[in-house]
Amino acid sequence: MKQKAFTLAEVLITLGIIGVVAAMTIPTLIGKYQEKQFKTAYKKVYSELSRAFQEALVDQQFTRITQYEGASTEEEFNILKSKFKVSLDCGKTDIYRCWKKGDTLCGGSCQSGNASDGIDMENGNPADNDSLCFIDISGQSWCSYSAIENIFVVDTNGFANPNQFGKDRWIFTFADEDNNRASNYHDYKKVIPYYTRDILTLTSSFCKHPPCYYQSWLLD
Repeated sequence: MKQKAFTLAEVLITLGIIGVVAAMTIPTLIGKYQEKQFKTAYKKVYSELSRAFQEALVDQQFTRITQYEGASTEEEFNILKSKFKVSLDCGKTDIYRCWKKGDTLCGGSCQSGNASDGIDMENGNPADNDSLCFIDISGQSWCSYSAIENIFVVDTNGFANPNQFGKDRWIFTFADEDNNRASNYHDYKKVIPYYTRDILTLTSSFCKHPPCYYQSWLLD
C-alpha cells in the first residue's frame, strides 16, 4: 500500500517561500512594534512632565519674567527635578553621564557640524557648562536645552538606542492657554512640545531623522 508524502524538493520550495515571506514581513512588524514603544514612552514622559509642571504651578514656584534668563532656567529645571525620583544628578559639568552621544539640538546659527556623526558638534545642546541633566529612577534622561531658555529635553530610554529626536528624544516647553510658548510665569498654563506640528520630510536640526511626530503621537 503506497503512502502519499511530500518530496524533498517540495519541502525545500515551501521552506524557501516561508523564508521569503518572513524576510519581507518581519522587519515591518519589528518597525511597527518599535514605533509603538517610542510613542508610548513619549506619552509617558509628557504626562510625567505635565504633572510636575502643574504641581509647581499650584505651589506658585515659578518666577521667570523674561525669555532668556539663566537663573530662571536653572530654577525651573531644579523645580521639575524635585518632582522626580532622581537616580543620578549630573549637574552642569558631567552631563555625559546622563546624556549619551547622539542627536543634539541646534543652538545659535543652527548649522550642522560633523556631518559623518549627523549631529551639531559646534552648536549642539545639551552641552557641558550650558545645560543641566539628571536621570530618574525609570532610566529617563532629562536635560535643559541651554542655560537660558525654558526648553527641556528628554531621552525616554536613557543610553539605549537610537538616541534620536522624534524617536526616543523629545523637546518640551511651557505655554499659555492658546499653546503659544510663554516667556513669563504669569502666562504659564501647560507643557507643550516645542514643535506643535509633525516634521514629516524636512531634515532639520530639530529633526535629523524624519518623520518626527511631535504633535500627532500625543493626540492619538
